[in-house]
Amino acid sequence: MTHPAGAVREATSLLGQIADTALDDDYYVFRGSDAPRTRWDGAWVAVLIVLFAIIMTAAAVQTREDRPATELERRTLAQDIEARRQVLESRQSTASELRDEVESLRASAARVDPRTEDLRLVAADVPAEGPGIVATASGSPDDVVGGRISDNDLQLLVNGLWYAGAEAIAVNGNRLGSLSSIRTAGDAITVNFRSIGPPYTVIALGDPDTLTERFSENQGGAYWEARAKSSGLRLSMTPSSEVSVPAVPAGRLDLKHATALEVDR
Repeated sequence: MTHPAGAVREATSLLGQIADTALDDDYYVFRGSDAPRTRWDGAWVAVLIVLFAIIMTAAAVQTREDRPATELERRTLAQDIEARRQVLESRQSTASELRDEVESLRASAARVDPRTEDLRLVAADVPAEGPGIVATASGSPDDVVGGRISDNDLQLLVNGLWYAGAEAIAVNGNRLGSLSSIRTAGDAITVNFRSIGPPYTVIALGDPDTLTERFSENQGGAYWEARAKSSGLRLSMTPSSEVSVPAVPAGRLDLKHATALEVDR
């Protein structure tokens, strides 16, 4: 059995040994291998500090030098934005002026001189309506020589109605103007270059009684009377209190060579 006093001494010795060996042996090896610091170590530290200071100074100087360029770019961008804003305002103002001009033209168009409308009516530029006659022409029911209606027959019919005082004429819905034509194209008759076929309906605006009477007295009426007797062509005229004709096609109104002369009135 161990004596108490010996146990105390052993415990004290063990604690001392633990305290003496608290650090790893490698620590002592490392500490023991440290070389003594020389003056070059301090010089390198100073060099590094100087280099760092130079780098920081150069960065600050570069930032300060770049600031004017940045300010110039900012001012240039602001000026560009202002110039574009002024261009936009100018264009908006121009668009507003054009809208006002269009409205003015529309208002003036609503106050057209009646004489202008009359001229458009005479030129067949607008549709027309009023009293008149409806003439229906058809060929002979018998198969006889000359029993078919030709372009010449329709031309003389239309000319006879013009001589009788017609103010507007349409053949099978095709308005006649100063540049209109009635001609044969193959086996068909064309009006304003549009093919038409029998029966041929001619609408003429004017005084119904006067138109019928004057047509029968002029060369057109005499021609058709002779054609009816020789070839069996048929022509009937029906007075009407209200007939209408369309406007002439736009292509039959365009002038390519003729120009108006200035005359003193």
